[in-house]
Amino acid sequence: MKTLIIFYLVVFFGLSIKAQDYPIDLNQTAKYFKEIKDICDLDNGKLWGENLWAPILLIDKKTRFVVANQSDKEGLLQKKGDVYIGYFPKDKTISNSTTDFGNESWMMVMYPLLENDYYRNQLCTHELYHRLQKKLKLNFNYNNDHMDNMDARILIKLEWLALAKAISEDKKEKRNDFLTDALIFRNYRRKLYPGKDTMENKFEIHEGLAGYTGHKICSKNNEEFKNYTLREKLMYWDNQSYVRSFAYYSGVLYGYILDQTNSDWNLTLTPNSDLGLITQKAYNINLPKKLENAYERSKKNYNYEEIFQYESDREKKRQEMLTAYRFRFTNDTVLILDILKPNVSFDPRTLIPLDTLGTVYPTIKIIADWGILQVNEGGCLFDWKKAIVTAHGIKQENSIIKGDGWEIELNENWKLIRETKNYRLIKDE
Repeated sequence: MKTLIIFYLVVFFGLSIKAQDYPIDLNQTAKYFKEIKDICDLDNGKLWGENLWAPILLIDKKTRFVVANQSDKEGLLQKKGDVYIGYFPKDKTISNSTTDFGNESWMMVMYPLLENDYYRNQLCTHELYHRLQKKLKLNFNYNNDHMDNMDARILIKLEWLALAKAISEDKKEKRNDFLTDALIFRNYRRKLYPGKDTMENKFEIHEGLAGYTGHKICSKNNEEFKNYTLREKLMYWDNQSYVRSFAYYSGVLYGYILDQTNSDWNLTLTPNSDLGLITQKAYNINLPKKLENAYERSKKNYNYEEIFQYESDREKKRQEMLTAYRFRFTNDTVLILDILKPNVSFDPRTLIPLDTLGTVYPTIKIIADWGILQVNEGGCLFDWKKAIVTAHGIKQENSIIKGDGWEIELNENWKLIRETKNYRLIKDE
């Protein structure tokens, strides 16, 4: 065993000698870490009551090579110059998120990082906020499937446009008119979807305020913060799905608007906070009682016809796609994967709610006790308890199972079986 350990360490750390020989440039990464620390130290807890600086993992997705800003508590990382290096476990997904590794809580980001200094640091501080969220008790679960519907998408776009106009407006009275319209669109949408206000609020606090945090502390001044806030529209306006993406933009808009009140709104948030309601109170806005009438009057001032046409065309394509997915996952032969504690990575801009069946993830990686599923095409119907993929063209060669657009790397003691029409993975006792 001792010989094996020595051999592992030789292979692990002995193949490369110079920093530039590693999959990640160690010297460059050390500079990145310093930039982020300087930004966090400049804020030093003013925004959330605590310095955001924390353990960071930069991970190369291809090789799983890790560069960290500090050591872990189990000695898995070794110091190399000003950083620490090692490899990320195969049973954990790699994403821009938070993770536990070496008995330590980390913020992790994927390599390569963005070349643009501002957006690179904005991403990292965004993720550092997520690590702090648990301590702030502002970390939630939520379901906003309604945001894939045509009317919900139209109303969120109108809300965004009104908020952006409010941000660009210098005159107080006109600014408040825009804010009133934004809140009309917001509250009318929530009237159409009773009970979804809580879900939207949680998503805005969870992801929206993460985006806000990055822009807030990375901007040199309020004018730069304003400009970057308005540019965020380019990132989200044309997203295929708003289900897990709309709040990234909404949170930044509301965060900027609330900051202009010079209040401590950010330090008084609770799990039940509503950024729209906080804005309404902060700016002393009175909403009309007949929201639908107000909506009909106000929508004409925000490119409604153009938005409606775009979303109408999208809706036709969406219905065709939903029909195809329903057949794929209910009429076709499928592989059903039971999942106890999924470790998942996916693109939040692409999710497709499929009625009561669950949500289609066009691409996804799931690590579970049976192995690793990678879906690159065709989609996966996933509800966090089970995953379903088409069994069309399914075949197995040793520990690799392949299907139409997906592949599973099977763990030992697991096998593929046929259950009448469908397939399933079971543990070979």
